Amino acid sequence: MQKPCAKCRATFEITDADRKFYDDISPMFGGQKQAIPPPTLCPDCRLRQRLLFRNDLSLYHRKSDLSGKQIVSMYAPEKPYVVYDQDEWWGDGWDDLQHVVP
Repeated sequence: MQKPCAKCRATFEITDADRKFYDDISPMFGGQKQAIPPPTLCPDCRLRQRLLFRNDLSLYHRKSDLSGKQIVSMYAPEKPYVVYDQDEWWGDGWDDLQHVVP
């Protein structure tokens, strides 16, 4: 199904697989499945909307929670998030199953 984007008017396709995905993740309330409507924005506009909430303007000095190395992060030192240096993040020196997001 081709739809025009509600924001930029570009046409984008909603495939059968997309509709099945939305059906699969639809929540159940009171024993009834609540349908998630198909998107009205194209993938590019949805990405732009998600990225609006990123913090790229305020950067903080803090220590890596793995090595203690001083790094620059988008998370302030007093925030409860676990933050690693980029090389540590992509490395195998930590177990991702140990961490629970607060």
